[in-house]
Amino acid sequence: GVNSVIRRMHATAFGTMESRFSNPFIWYGTTRLFDCLSLTFRENKHGVFCAHHYRYSQHMSTFIIETDATTFTNAGFGSSEEEATRTYCEAVFAPDLNGHKLVSNHSSWRRFPQIVNRHWSLNNVVLLGDAAHTAHFSIGSGTRLAMEDAIALFKSIEVHPEDRTAAVTHYENLRRPTVEKLVDAASSSAHWYEQMAVTVKNLEPYEFARSYMTRTGRVDEARLSKIAPKFMACYRRFQALRPNQGSTHSPS
Repeated sequence: GVNSVIRRMHATAFGTMESRFSNPFIWYGTTRLFDCLSLTFRENKHGVFCAHHYRYSQHMSTFIIETDATTFTNAGFGSSEEEATRTYCEAVFAPDLNGHKLVSNHSSWRRFPQIVNRHWSLNNVVLLGDAAHTAHFSIGSGTRLAMEDAIALFKSIEVHPEDRTAAVTHYENLRRPTVEKLVDAASSSAHWYEQMAVTVKNLEPYEFARSYMTRTGRVDEARLSKIAPKFMACYRRFQALRPNQGSTHSPS
């Protein structure tokens, strides 16, 4: 996992590098059941907030709240108690919670760690998943990456059952290209959220949605037109009706 004791013990040998994105986030639950993974953006006098919410059982949903560093400071979250923070966030998203409460489980503000390792193995220890590499939660691929790492390691040992060094080398060579592409996309997504206050204020709704859908750099105009043709038709109609049609915003 992200807090791997083994990795921390041998950080020099693994070549561990750790940094953190600037946006604070806090993890809550709620009894409000949502149909699917959704994003909600809200703005008040202190700044901009985003909620990532989705149902995870028949009775509960996850409700992750993210904000930018400036809003965090303006709202006084650095010195507020757990219950005061929960109450504040509940008020921000009251229209979306529809009378339901936010449920705290020692919830506290965190900043997402970006962990990179130059080497994924040391003697008979092999890193996988968040212990080896983290991908910002906004692309929802952390568990997927860990499972695919485990499958790749298994297959690599099958290919080199008698040669541990060859097996782990095969594992790294097999996984690194895919992992690095997804981690780069996740980092681009995280940076988009770091600038979301500016984006919310400066872009019209259709522009904002397009900016969001292209934030990772993995979806270009052609692909977006293919996967969301109705949206792109509306976006193009909006662009055609705008004054100063020659001036358009670049995606974040």
